[in-house]
Amino acid sequence: MLILAGSGCGAGKTAVGCALIAAMPELRWIAVKFSPHAHEFSDTGLIWEETDRDSDKDTGRYLAAGAAQAFLAPGVEADATQTMLNAVRLARPGPRPGPHPGPHPGDALLVESNQIEPALAAQPEEPLLCLAVLAGPERDWKPSIWPRLASADALVLSGGLTPEQLSPQWRGKRTFCLPREQWITEEIRIFVRERLRV
Repeated sequence: MLILAGSGCGAGKTAVGCALIAAMPELRWIAVKFSPHAHEFSDTGLIWEETDRDSDKDTGRYLAAGAAQAFLAPGVEADATQTMLNAVRLARPGPRPGPHPGPHPGDALLVESNQIEPALAAQPEEPLLCLAVLAGPERDWKPSIWPRLASADALVLSGGLTPEQLSPQWRGKRTFCLPREQWITEEIRIFVRERLRV
């Protein structure tokens, strides 16, 4: 499981997610994006599946990057932890058919959300990685990013943000700086592969 949190709209959560999916095509990726906002299809259920790879929605971008499936969970309140975890479980790959039941070894779940607590979302013994994608001054960051910073395994800085601009308490975390207009580096790809045991 890969969890992506972000400091705000435009920080690059989805772009980083798409770049990682494209960089690891050997995995069967399933992407789930949580949105606090209601959408036009919110009344169709808790979780909505994207089927259009040409869609300009973030879910369509995940499919275009190579995800096998992409889902949106819209209008989920920040305190609805159990509801969000249930949505993640709904999107999680089911048992593979045949004489050897259990998840397919090539399955990976990407969750885009500031609200999901990584330790609660992952299954026992499941490889888990949480990245926080940050851009802009800290005073402009969404309040929901602060709890995720504490549990993030690494910080990904975009939009010209540098480690020196971070508050001292975050400078000890593993940090990657993205060149402008790029959403992945070889260093990030290797780090993610190692942590997810690919």
